[in-house]
Amino acid sequence: MSCLGCNNIETHPVTLVTGTVVCSSCEAWRHECQAKAIAALPTLAERRAHLDGIQARHGLPARQALETTIKLIWQNR
Repeated sequence: MSCLGCNNIETHPVTLVTGTVVCSSCEAWRHECQAKAIAALPTLAERRAHLDGIQARHGLPARQALETTIKLIWQNR
């Protein structure tokens, strides 16, 4: 079976918040884990500061992708 995210063999399949099944070494899973970690920060100020750092290092598209995933995580709680 191939991972729908990275096309590697699924040795440890996981399900993303979108319902997509990927392997646990896939970039899509890493992205979701990062979004979950940011969402778990206790204050809005901490979440914004973390996202500001992501934007400074990786650019606005990376920040926006994380914000979109964080919103999905909150909607599915």
